Amino acid sequence: MARNLNAVKTFFDPHPGLAGAIVPIPEAVKKVANNLNGKSMTLREAVARIKAVAKGTVRVVDRFEFIYLEHTESNGVRHGFRVIRFK
Repeated sequence: MARNLNAVKTFFDPHPGLAGAIVPIPEAVKKVANNLNGKSMTLREAVARIKAVAKGTVRVVDRFEFIYLEHTESNGVRHGFRVIRFK
């Protein structure tokens, strides 16, 4: 997780959907990411909004400044998505 989840960030560049991925980002997560686009809030709030609709692990990747979702299917196949970037 991020060093400071209470830091206010501006969110941009939501995941585009399929965009060459083997599986598309879950539609509910895509909708949340689209709603976060252009907004400023704490990382904690943004992560909470994504976690509310996501099945999987949601975390902040500080080094590259994005929120990440990792989803594991029932057959053990894992998928990772860069949900949205922040600055």
